[in-house]
Amino acid sequence: MAEEAGLSKRERQKARRDAKVVEQRRQAAKARRQRLLTFAVIGLVLVGLISLAIVNRVREGEQARQVVANAAAKLDELGCTEDASMDDLGGGHLGSNQELIANPPETLYPDRPASSGRHVGSVAQTGVYDVQVDERLLVHDLEHGYILGYYSPDAPPGQIEQLKQWGSEAIDGDFAKTIVAPYPAGLPDGTNFAYVAWGIRQVCDTFDPDVAQAFATAHHSGAGIAPEKTLPAHIGAGQGQLAPEGGEPLLLPPLAGGGEGAAPSEGGTEGGQPASEAATEG
Repeated sequence: MAEEAGLSKRERQKARRDAKVVEQRRQAAKARRQRLLTFAVIGLVLVGLISLAIVNRVREGEQARQVVANAAAKLDELGCTEDASMDDLGGGHLGSNQELIANPPETLYPDRPASSGRHVGSVAQTGVYDVQVDERLLVHDLEHGYILGYYSPDAPPGQIEQLKQWGSEAIDGDFAKTIVAPYPAGLPDGTNFAYVAWGIRQVCDTFDPDVAQAFATAHHSGAGIAPEKTLPAHIGAGQGQLAPEGGEPLLLPPLAGGGEGAAPSEGGTEGGQPASEAATEG
């Protein structure tokens, strides 16, 4: 420390203190620059992520609009009606088995497949099914914001498989509230496929994924008009959430026989009791 030569002890101590202060200030300035650089990098990353999210949202919106446009352009070719508003038959639950027996679907719903009306207190689980599910159960699903994809058992097998594949992808994707099932009662005008939401219905001779996707986008859950569309999807077992078992249709009296027992209880999504035996009681 040649520069301290000739300095008194006090002067040397002061020089060291001054040098220490200078070094501390230099380190503090360096730390500030590093923090500013870090904040700048984080800011750029956030701006990039926000921009990417906006671009993706715009792209998704454009893709959705393109799907709708594609579907609309080929409705006639596919033998499809436009999605149409149906008469609102209200809601409410059927009570005892005697009430079920007195109100089979063909009596309860004047225009089928039903898009509203009285229904069983239980609900059907989300799924793609090979067997018939009682229409009075499925109307309750509609009330909760579900989309139903019905197919005639006489429809071309390859197209049925396409509908099932679309349904599985929809459930795993943006439309968890989806059920696909056969409709043996016969669809309007001898068509092969029907898409149903609460108060809305569309039928087609030929399955097309764009048409199914456009219908779901317009009427599924939050986008639709179902009275209880904010309830969660029915993806659990028990608590009034029913699903076909053993390859057998899920039918209630009188479709599955009469009986004096209690009717299926209110679904678990609305605080009801389990109804695991509802499909076979009689």
